[in-house]
Amino acid sequence: MRRWGKVVGGMMVVIAAIFAGVAVLVPEVRRESAVAAVILITAALFGIPALLRVLMSFTGDEEILANGVVGSATIRSLQPTGWRYNRQSPIIRFHLQVESGGTGYPVEIKQAVDPVLLQRLAPGMVVKVRMHRENPKKVVIDLAESTA
Repeated sequence: MRRWGKVVGGMMVVIAAIFAGVAVLVPEVRRESAVAAVILITAALFGIPALLRVLMSFTGDEEILANGVVGSATIRSLQPTGWRYNRQSPIIRFHLQVESGGTGYPVEIKQAVDPVLLQRLAPGMVVKVRMHRENPKKVVIDLAESTA
């Protein structure tokens, strides 16, 4: 997903450069083209990364799933947020008690869950999680391992 964010951001910068060129070459549309260029560059630099952070927080960060520290967590509660990812997977708010290295700590996360897998999750259940190596509060439930 991050790769797509970079591709989209790069395309927006290229389009902004075209608008900037038009602003320099065509005096009649200088103001409009310059405004469009500024908007596109702002969106590419700030909007796309922010949108990716939001989407990745719902879907589970692939990088954490691939390279994160393995642990376990007990589901204290789970509640639907009313939002869906890809129109089918509900986004669930999980309150977890994460166990790692002999210590436990509470974490609240939001993650998209396939509706079929959601039926298997319940409070009190212990699930496999992956934690960010530098920030143990960034947790992703490894649904492939937990519901197998």
